[in-house]
Amino acid sequence: MKRLALLLMLYSAHSVAADQHLVDAILMCESSNRHYELDGRVRFGDDGISRGIAQFRRETFYEFAAMAKKQHKWPFKKPRWFDEHQQVHLLKWGLDNGYGRRWTCWRKLKGE
Repeated sequence: MKRLALLLMLYSAHSVAADQHLVDAILMCESSNRHYELDGRVRFGDDGISRGIAQFRRETFYEFAAMAKKQHKWPFKKPRWFDEHQQVHLLKWGLDNGYGRRWTCWRKLKGE
């Protein structure tokens, strides 16, 4: 849990509007706040379609990364779908930019 809090703090400078409680709730719902499975593989869901702590689909991750980069909100050299830090950053970016509905858990938490 301390590691997750550190991750969220590190990338909050680029994404300040996202409600931290909502981010935490989404991460808990999507992946139990775990990026990796017990065997060391990146956590997966949706029959292997979604991956990682924020349970991004490949196409959604790269779509969001491209949009964030256009807004100069991308602090990384290149997007990497399986990167835990990048997933947390893009979850917050997505929430800041009105894309919360793209996560099933956001819809559940919002009662939609």
